[in-house]
Amino acid sequence: MTEASTALVEFLLARIEEDKRIAWLVASESPTTDTGFCVWATQFAFDPERMIVAIDYQRVLAECTAKRRIIDAFRAATPSTTTAETLEAVLRELASAHADHHDYQEDWRI
Repeated sequence: MTEASTALVEFLLARIEEDKRIAWLVASESPTTDTGFCVWATQFAFDPERMIVAIDYQRVLAECTAKRRIIDAFRAATPSTTTAETLEAVLRELASAHADHHDYQEDWRI
């Protein structure tokens, strides 16, 4: 991995951890466990530039997991991995955050 790639990975991991931390705060303070409808927001004082509206904090957590798996796959990639295979794996990871959606197809599962 190049120095630029390493810096990019570190930057992305830090943003993922910020989103995860805020989503867990939302989950811990949510007035409801109803995952279908939860409209409220983190306090602006917590982190005004990265406020997460808690319409679906579970999806934010799922997206954090998917993004981390994409980064892990990038770190483990070899030059023999084809571009199409790599991009399909990325798409499947991104779609995994929406696995509970009625339009999600089981054959997309990782």
